Amino acid sequence: MPDKKSIKKTFIFQSSLEELEKLEECLNSVEGYTMLSEDKQYEIMLVLSEAVTNAMEHGNKLDAGKAVKLIVTISTENITAEIYDEGPGFIPSELPNPLEQEAMFRDHGRGWFLMQHYSSSIEWDDAQKCLRISF
Repeated sequence: MPDKKSIKKTFIFQSSLEELEKLEECLNSVEGYTMLSEDKQYEIMLVLSEAVTNAMEHGNKLDAGKAVKLIVTISTENITAEIYDEGPGFIPSELPNPLEQEAMFRDHGRGWFLMQHYSSSIEWDDAQKCLRISF
């Protein structure tokens, strides 16, 4: 990990699912990321792919003219990610619980649950329309 400094990188993705193919390469370009354990890299990749996908699909409605911005910061203490889209935002407490019986067989709706499970913290900042995730 970088010593006593933060490394911050910003990435822009157009709202097309093909753009997700760039995510791993983007993360690998952040100094210190590839020094993390394979398990930690997998968890971060899983969470950020869910977050960016949600921003593309739900925030930007897959409008390729709209962008998703991802800011990744790695410091000696933690890794944080901020995800911005051009949508209206959402209320996390109104998301359906994927563990309820009627939700078990849906083909979507587990992203928020997975992101919470594999991150240290996740919060929606409605004022800035930003999802903040820490690892």
